[in-house]
Amino acid sequence: MQINVKSNISTFAKAMDAFGKNQIPFATANALTSTAFDVRKQIVDDTYPKSFTVRNKRFASQMFRVDKATKRNLTARVYDRLGRDYMTNQAEGGIKRPRGNNIAIPSRQLKRTASGKVPKAKQPRNVLGGRGYRTTLDSGQPIIAEQTGRGAARKQRVLYILENIARIPKRFPFYEDANKTAGRMFDRNFKKSFAFAKQTARQQTKGTSSK
Repeated sequence: MQINVKSNISTFAKAMDAFGKNQIPFATANALTSTAFDVRKQIVDDTYPKSFTVRNKRFASQMFRVDKATKRNLTARVYDRLGRDYMTNQAEGGIKRPRGNNIAIPSRQLKRTASGKVPKAKQPRNVLGGRGYRTTLDSGQPIIAEQTGRGAARKQRVLYILENIARIPKRFPFYEDANKTAGRMFDRNFKKSFAFAKQTARQQTKGTSSK
């Protein structure tokens, strides 16, 4: 998500003296950066935990990062530094189509890592290269499964359901919560940043003139 400001700052600038206008780029960059960190905090502390079963409490904070704004580039960005496609899918929803013949949807019997991923050894290609196999249930549903146990205790465990398409529900309101937070926090951050920038500039001007 990118946060930038156009019309409201230009309108505000018309009512300022030349001294104040000179501080707008600096104040805006700081305000955008502060707002981006507010958005990140909202996503990490509230939105992400409410959307997913959290196995690793540090995962969200490690995943989401901020690109700071500068006076020459008045845009701040909150992004997934790990580049996980499935996070975008969870935020937008929609339909996922297979690259090959089927999409392998993990069953609940597969244990996940702390980050919520299927371990590499249990990913479809590796399973099929080992003890796993393709078959169908009595309902005709194609699956990837493996045998567990021995003798009378031997049974089939379903690892993946194979589908032609996968409907992904929208369960992670990243954009909605980010926009609400940015809208709520930017004006407050800009006022603080502008007051600080103007005060600092005046102090520097006084220091220069007294020499």
